[in-house]
Amino acid sequence: MSLDLDLEPARAFLRHRSSTPITALPGFVRGRHRLPRGQGRAAEQLVHELGAATLADEVQAIYDASKRLLGLRRRQLSRALAAGGGNVDAPQFEYAIELGLDPDDSARALWLRRFTLLVGPSALPEGFDELFPVVANELVIPFIEPPIAANIDSASARFDQLVDRLEDFAEIHGGSVDEDEDNGRATLLTTDGSRISLDLDTRELSLEILGVDGCRALLLEAERRFAAIAAPVTASLA
Repeated sequence: MSLDLDLEPARAFLRHRSSTPITALPGFVRGRHRLPRGQGRAAEQLVHELGAATLADEVQAIYDASKRLLGLRRRQLSRALAAGGGNVDAPQFEYAIELGLDPDDSARALWLRRFTLLVGPSALPEGFDELFPVVANELVIPFIEPPIAANIDSASARFDQLVDRLEDFAEIHGGSVDEDEDNGRATLLTTDGSRISLDLDTRELSLEILGVDGCRALLLEAERRFAAIAAPVTASLA
């Protein structure tokens, strides 16, 4: 499957995004906290405050599990926390978590977890994803897109071309295409429930496979089903 994109497999990562009501954050207390009326610094600070304990616990849990399950020593690991974020770095992976206000709904918080592998999936133990309380469900591959200045005709033509590629695939192999030209996004839903999305603003191709979660399983299954997209990613980790 070719989408006529200059993919950058060496910059690929895995991701999990989830939006949750602010009222569902563990630190939220009815009667003491009020929902934000809109986007802004105060709203972000509120979300950071309410989710701080959960975020810190997750970073600590991953750090501890990495020592136990991967047999790593303290000097091989690093962890850090900041307002609204944290990370754990190991020889096999880099993990980052961010918590902020959902840009689409100021009554919700957005959790963003990013997993960057430093070795190929075959070099990871089968229980690797047991390290993470929340596992990856999306493979993301950046692509290089030449800037299109302010020429809306050119931008529109490029978007049309990408949608055509997805529709060609759907016509041959089955599936349906959903497009959102205003936001530069197009998504192909395959007959087996896989989802291939293109975002021209962030210049990212993302791949989700129904029923397949976790860094190791997702990469291996993506390479099996979508070799043209995923095989260069695993090759870059060898």
